[in-house]
Amino acid sequence: MVATAAVYAAMYVVLAVAFGPISYGVVNFRVANILIGLVPIIGWPAIIGQTLGVFIANQPALGDALGPIDLINVVPTLVFAWALWKLRRRSVFLGLTLYSAALGVSVSYALSYAFNLPLILEIPQVTVGVFLATAVLGYVFYKAVSRLGVLQRRFGA
Repeated sequence: MVATAAVYAAMYVVLAVAFGPISYGVVNFRVANILIGLVPIIGWPAIIGQTLGVFIANQPALGDALGPIDLINVVPTLVFAWALWKLRRRSVFLGLTLYSAALGVSVSYALSYAFNLPLILEIPQVTVGVFLATAVLGYVFYKAVSRLGVLQRRFGA
């Protein structure tokens, strides 16, 4: 479980940093968020990996210009990744959408605070990027991995 969470977090950080120009800021199309599609399959190791990955990737030394204010996004990451896990039998897409909305709002607040940007414009702009990476592509990733069945056998999902 610890190794799975660590590998997940490492993959998240590598993807966030590798796609840095679109991972941080108002575009906020974080390719690493596609990995959230593994939460309904892997469970707690993926929830912890996602949360830890966000915490590490949001460090200024790795390219995040927001500084410590961006670490607030760790809280909704944990809460809504857990909510996605709880909703997995009902609707994975709904869980991914809730995650996207929560992160869209929290990232928008951080950007608005850090750069004195109008919140009314930030929320829709940021949420669209988060939604596309997380709900749309995360769901496509979830479906693809589910069809393979490899992780289901390993994690019993």
